[in-house]
Amino acid sequence: MAQEPSPSPWWRRALRVGLLSFGLAVSVSYISGQTLARAHVIIALLFVLMLVVLHIAFDILGTSVTAAEQSPLNAMSAKRITGARQALWLVRNADRVANFTNDVVGDVVGLVSGAAVTTVALQITRIFQGGARSEELITLGVIGLVSLITVGGKASGKTFAMAHATDVVVLAGRIISAVERMIGRSLTGGRGPNSSRRRTT
Repeated sequence: MAQEPSPSPWWRRALRVGLLSFGLAVSVSYISGQTLARAHVIIALLFVLMLVVLHIAFDILGTSVTAAEQSPLNAMSAKRITGARQALWLVRNADRVANFTNDVVGDVVGLVSGAAVTTVALQITRIFQGGARSEELITLGVIGLVSLITVGGKASGKTFAMAHATDVVVLAGRIISAVERMIGRSLTGGRGPNSSRRRTT
């Protein structure tokens, strides 16, 4: 009987997560900086809202993979329903997936959105030609509003994720399946996306 491979040392996993967080933070910060430096204030606000929505969406996925049951996903995978195999992989690796979605993506997007909010607040201040006091009030107001949307959205998202965990995970599986078909390789292990045909519901 073949022995299962020993798990990676904790420090190696921590190093991978740290390097991934560093790469994401640098990439997203650069993109947001380039976008906000040249964009109109309305576009900048929409960009910040997009970051907030991304933060909430990944938080919902992280909660869903820890709450979803494997049995319905096993049945869907046996019927070769599109995205079921990928959804099952997400649930079976719930600890790693939740760590990535809630901690890595969540922390990076939260950090970048905080810097972006400050930039947007400065742009609004320039439009109204306010002084230092106005700049402070506008900055606090924008930061407070974004924090309200983020915290409220995550709280509502967790409730939704607990009630619809399977649906959320299957939707994520279908998105991953579509990406796998586009790039021609599997992102979740097992057979490649073109190795067998699947039928959709």
